[in-house]
Amino acid sequence: MEKNKKVSISTIFYAVASVAIGLLVIFSVIIYGFGVDNGLTKKATAIFPYPAIVIDGVHFISMRDLQENVAAVRKFYENQDFSKLGFTADFNSDEGRKMLKVKERDLMIKLVENKIIEITANESGIKITPAMIADEVEKRRTQYGTTDGLENNLKNLYGWTLEDFKEKVVKPDMYKQILSADMRKTDVRWIEAKKKIEKAQARLGASQDFNSVAKDVSDGESAKNGGALGWFSYDQMLPEIATTALALNVNQQSEIIESSLGYHIIRVEDKKKEDGVEKVKLSQIFIRARTFSEWLLEKEKNVRILVLLRGMSWNGDGGIDFTADDMRNFEANVKKESAGGASSSLGQLLDK
Repeated sequence: MEKNKKVSISTIFYAVASVAIGLLVIFSVIIYGFGVDNGLTKKATAIFPYPAIVIDGVHFISMRDLQENVAAVRKFYENQDFSKLGFTADFNSDEGRKMLKVKERDLMIKLVENKIIEITANESGIKITPAMIADEVEKRRTQYGTTDGLENNLKNLYGWTLEDFKEKVVKPDMYKQILSADMRKTDVRWIEAKKKIEKAQARLGASQDFNSVAKDVSDGESAKNGGALGWFSYDQMLPEIATTALALNVNQQSEIIESSLGYHIIRVEDKKKEDGVEKVKLSQIFIRARTFSEWLLEKEKNVRILVLLRGMSWNGDGGIDFTADDMRNFEANVKKESAGGASSSLGQLLDK
């Protein structure tokens, strides 16, 4: 009897395992082979860890992660009032489904970026602790007044919990901030840019004319005009520039300012208040360095990325292209309408 009992248990175990494997195979064929996306396949991907994107053959972004993010985006748009554009976000129509597919593709690109940032950070020995994440959430919480305010906004807009927010937004942003700061210290282009701006600062210290130095060494279109930028309100400037400009008096110039774009020395030419808005007239000496996005793109080009979803492929240049003709034509038509100045309501929504 005991032997028969053991046989029965092992038989049941193998039978269950065989059924599970069979279901895995069947749903794999349905999802990857035919690209079926319905309630049944969504349930399957919520149970089994099907990959949507594979990175270097080791790391992957799961279908579940992608679907959760797409659901959050859909909820966000369905909760917005687009009456001024003359339509509602109807994702059940043919155009709406295609629009959501474009959003899904954009999300996939962002998820790949976040994963590569996380991989690079881990390889560099960067660790983010729960305490660090809690501190960052506390900073963001102040925007809403209370923790309940933040949690209510997350739930109402995206269907997220606070833990979802930490994992999907806060943690990736923190990895990006730390890696960006490290890049500026070690990247050759940043080191060279720092030397160049220091030489410009030395020339100003030797009483050379600001506009002449800007014409000689500055990057960007403003160099042609001796660094003249024109009038700006403070919310139109990079945060680092705005903070410094606010503290300077007219005809004063700054020390070296580091921004996400490179190095700046600014000069306040004038200040005024127009229609109740404080504005400042600026000139600058600007030395461009490599942005974090450019640095990340180089990383992506050296990584093997495989998109497993039917109708999409990684283009090797930091993006995902549609391979299905109907989606390529849809996207091309929307872009054409937008470029022609007769942007459709749908095109405006796609840009948001």
